[in-house]
Amino acid sequence: MSFTKIEQFIANMNSIQHKNAKHVLANIYTEDIVFIDPVKSISGLDELTKYFEDLYQSVTACHFTLTSHLPNSHRYSLEWLMHLQHKKISNNQEIELNGASFIEFKDEKVCYHRDYYDLGALVYERIPILGSVIRKVRHAI
Repeated sequence: MSFTKIEQFIANMNSIQHKNAKHVLANIYTEDIVFIDPVKSISGLDELTKYFEDLYQSVTACHFTLTSHLPNSHRYSLEWLMHLQHKKISNNQEIELNGASFIEFKDEKVCYHRDYYDLGALVYERIPILGSVIRKVRHAI
């Protein structure tokens, strides 16, 4: 059985670690990749590699579970659940975060990748005093 583009993409994403980020990302993305997430907009594989190497420096474990995807020719919409252990977030305990991505392929590699997730749920709600205030505001709305 061969992997579909999306299954291979998720498998590659799940294999990224600080020490292998450059190699794995080169297998996934084109040299002219455009990557956007709630934190940063990036153009080019070198800049993306640096971003991921910096991100994964404090990651103990990260795994994505694909919950659904919608293909449209060479473009895909993905919904996922991220399982993350990070040295600086929640005392390195695993957290789960729902998110979505829009990716576009050029040949067999991704040339456009945009992630959508709740940055507040990932970071701000986990800061002791600020987190309780944010959660109260969310529940009041």
